[in-house]
Amino acid sequence: MQQRLCTLGTLMTCLWLLPAASQSAQPVAPLRQQVEVLQSGQMRVDKVKEGLFVVRGPFVPCATRGCRPNGPDDGLIHEPGDVAIRVTPEGLILIDDKYPENILEVLSHVRGVSSLPVRYLLNTHHHADHVSGNANLRALGVDIIGHRNIRENFLRIKQPGEPNIVFADESAVYLGGVEVKLIHFGNGHTNGDTVVYFPDLKTVHMGDLVIDGMPVIDYAGGGSAIEFIKTIDKLLELDFDTAIPGHGHVMTKADVQAYRARFQEMNNRMRTLVKKRFPRDQILTLDQARIQLKLSDLGWENSVSTTAFMTSIGLYYDEMAAAP
Repeated sequence: MQQRLCTLGTLMTCLWLLPAASQSAQPVAPLRQQVEVLQSGQMRVDKVKEGLFVVRGPFVPCATRGCRPNGPDDGLIHEPGDVAIRVTPEGLILIDDKYPENILEVLSHVRGVSSLPVRYLLNTHHHADHVSGNANLRALGVDIIGHRNIRENFLRIKQPGEPNIVFADESAVYLGGVEVKLIHFGNGHTNGDTVVYFPDLKTVHMGDLVIDGMPVIDYAGGGSAIEFIKTIDKLLELDFDTAIPGHGHVMTKADVQAYRARFQEMNNRMRTLVKKRFPRDQILTLDQARIQLKLSDLGWENSVSTTAFMTSIGLYYDEMAAAP
């Protein structure tokens, strides 16, 4: 009876009165990401689940290596990539390792978790704030596993410590009865993005595919905003409830779904600008991008990665302009 009495003026009220079964089963997450406001501080270890830990920090101003002469300062506190420690009865598996100058402190925190040796180092991608400490661990005899594009990117930019064991699409490490999977779903942040999956813990380490901040597209490293979404979609097909980002606090699967939704919205907005023939040279500054892409709606108007995103804003426009 309620539906028959509906008129155009009362449509929204009537829809609200419909049985819950006729409405979406999934709650709609807020479009704006509530990014964590970091405070200056030392490196620390947080427990994620039994046998799995994350090393965050150090938390420093300006950028992940701190303030440098003539370097940008967005007024925020930053941190290098999140390192994960997976404990097994036969040794430890590390995911990423930060900068070379961080290695001794990282290893000190690792020893605080377990006295067992590090047996494998897995890389999520090639960027220095995540894995430029590779050479230090390789010198200790640790095998480094990464996607073949990660190794190629290391060699391309002449960064020491390239993985000495590579894979194409998927690989796994079995140690002490623990399985850890490495999966390359496709391009996104770079062309080597690797999701590290802990099936027994229903947890993933996502590298910079998802971060607590604005997504960054490294076009020189094979990144793509359009493929980025497809890659996150494949990630979401995994059975997980907990997610370690490349930077930031531990997340839930719902957080990843919400991240994907706001990224798609930003892509849609850029596509709309391109279709309207909005001038490319009028979106190249941060103030212009904030207005035209409505970054405040997304929570990305001044996130820890917004300045990095802006270095490729022109190429982002070009990618959308070239898309069918």
